[in-house]
Amino acid sequence: MPGDLLLVNGRVQTMDRNRSEVSAVAIRGGKVVAVGSDAEARAALRPGVETIDLRGRTATPGLNDAHAHPMGVGFAQADLGLGTPPNRSIADLVALIRAEVARQRPGDWIIGRGYDQARLAEQRHPTRHDLDAVSPDHPVLLIRVCHHIGVANSHALALAGITASTPDPDGGVIDRDEHGEPTGVLRETAYGLVLAAKGEPSEAQITEELERGGQAFLASGVTSVTEAGIARPEELRAYQALHRAGRLPVRTYLMMMLDETLEPLAQLGVGTGFGDPWLRIGPAKLFADGSIGGRTARMRQPYVGEPDNHGLWMMEPDDLKAKVLSAHRAGFQVGIHAIGDAAVELVLDAYEEAMRAEPRPDPRHRIEHCSIIDEGLIGRIAALGAVPIPGTSFLYHVRDAYVQNLGEERLRYAYAMRSFADRGIVAAASSDAPVVSTSAVVGLQTMVTRRDARDVAVSPEESVSLDEALRAYTVNGAYASFEETIKGTLAPGMLGDVTVFETDLRQVPPEELSQVRVDLTIAEGRVVHERA
Repeated sequence: MPGDLLLVNGRVQTMDRNRSEVSAVAIRGGKVVAVGSDAEARAALRPGVETIDLRGRTATPGLNDAHAHPMGVGFAQADLGLGTPPNRSIADLVALIRAEVARQRPGDWIIGRGYDQARLAEQRHPTRHDLDAVSPDHPVLLIRVCHHIGVANSHALALAGITASTPDPDGGVIDRDEHGEPTGVLRETAYGLVLAAKGEPSEAQITEELERGGQAFLASGVTSVTEAGIARPEELRAYQALHRAGRLPVRTYLMMMLDETLEPLAQLGVGTGFGDPWLRIGPAKLFADGSIGGRTARMRQPYVGEPDNHGLWMMEPDDLKAKVLSAHRAGFQVGIHAIGDAAVELVLDAYEEAMRAEPRPDPRHRIEHCSIIDEGLIGRIAALGAVPIPGTSFLYHVRDAYVQNLGEERLRYAYAMRSFADRGIVAAASSDAPVVSTSAVVGLQTMVTRRDARDVAVSPEESVSLDEALRAYTVNGAYASFEETIKGTLAPGMLGDVTVFETDLRQVPPEELSQVRVDLTIAEGRVVHERA
């Protein structure tokens, strides 16, 4: 149930331009009723209400992750962690598989996530040959950090029916050796063939993992998240079941996979915005391309060392345009995964054509990730009023792969938060977890410093102030889901969602922001996470 709460003696960043910093917030019945001095906030509540002394700590509106996968975050916690670092070689990954094989029954699937070949000593993907020696009786699937490439052992390939004669699926590639045999490396929809052989989780399993994943977001100070892909009825039912039971950990804006859900939703008259502040239908989602790390993001210029590789289209451009128009006509906001500059260009073409065919006020069509762009594309985004959803910590985690695959020059406008802000473009921060962690402070640090995990600068001219970075995680996230009138700022009438950091963020050196911990996460005036 919504609660009453008084926060005093803090550095409260309201994100309201009219009164940006105050010392106190009063919440009654789950909504903000006063912000200002300690005395002003106390006067708005009954005597004896629960009070938290912030002791000079920074408090902000509850953070909003505008593109992530709460289901995936939950499931990922049960899988092997293949992060590089701490793993530094394929031998390290194989050792993890060997140890897991010893713990599992023959025939059990072994899933690992998070390797990055650009940071492995061998500078290549693992192959089935690397895995087969330690897993003859278990199907194994290793998922690259981007979640756009999987590596299967021979057992898993056999279960998926993938052989030398298997054609590449639409929107995917099966890597093959000089004899035409699959190497085990599967790109985009090709690795979906192995996932299909593994089988889909049940509604009960999804429900359990949603709760687990939601707790990870709360620990990061995130109170609202966009779930970046609902395709199955079991997934939507799991969300609804948690909401009805009052157990949904975070407010969720659901991206609905267009091919699977648009027609039935449109027939029922259900569209973007349907729901309530805890669970709401969001955009119709499509994929235009793949990932930079997998060399499948669609680029205008070829990848370094591969003059014939411009990446992949996930569907023919004319098909994507037709689908955008159908969703636009049905009244949906549209969100399209577009990482390469050619993909972003196609998405803008599709949005512009849809608006010409059927003008509509303020559709706020989104560009998910919006990674590699240039000044011309930025100008088009501004003119159209599209909403970029950049992965604000991607450069921190995977700059090595970006440089290896594209070179430094093409990263000039990668996740261009400064350029977006200067052009009046509302760009909402996101993690894309479990691709990277749910940590918002890593995103804040990356936006402010434009330096990666090795402290290497990446186009520092695109850095923004701490206030602008916080706006990307609060006000802008609410705008991206048409909810700026109910959340994203701390002002009377807004939802009582608050994130409390362990210190005054303005006193932290920018390069140390990623080390700051979240002390309290508050939703509707109730403490829903407290750091031990």
